[in-house]
Amino acid sequence: MNLKTIRAKANDGILRASVIGAGLLAPVLSMAQTTDPFDAAVASVTTKVTAYGGALVTFAAVSVAFFVAIKYVKKIPRAA
Repeated sequence: MNLKTIRAKANDGILRASVIGAGLLAPVLSMAQTTDPFDAAVASVTTKVTAYGGALVTFAAVSVAFFVAIKYVKKIPRAA
């Protein structure tokens, strides 16, 4: 075998590998989604947190105040 045949076989092998690789990659690319479901879910959660976040923080603050008040009312003799 001389150098020309070795190069020709190597180039032929590279060409075959690239054609096979492109053939395997084409169906994968055709199934790619335009919008990632994870990104859509994160956007939905962000919208919901923005809408309900303030109300939940207010509810938590009122709950803590209520439990603290109950704690001090229990210390007053004959309060309940």
